[in-house]
Amino acid sequence: MKKIISIILLIVIIVFVLSETKPGRSQYVEWITHEAMDQSSNILEKGILSLAGEKVFDMGTTESDYFIFSVYKTDFSEIGLGQVTCIGIFNKFIPISKSEK
Repeated sequence: MKKIISIILLIVIIVFVLSETKPGRSQYVEWITHEAMDQSSNILEKGILSLAGEKVFDMGTTESDYFIFSVYKTDFSEIGLGQVTCIGIFNKFIPISKSEK
């Protein structure tokens, strides 16, 4: 019986830590803006991203909340840039797919 209670307590602690360290949408938008700026070699693109990048990425992003992690999809396939899907967990973002059109 003690073993079962210990296992349940451990699971509750893990779920609590995961839910408390799940990053939010604003953190994702900030992160993807910085990632795009880091990947750009054009100074003009970097300037545009620094001025309007967060608004643009926020408009093209959808969020699915799963309590212990979130899935963010940023879709720019209409303008030929493709789609990026990331998981937000432990205050980090892990890209899981990137498709280019």
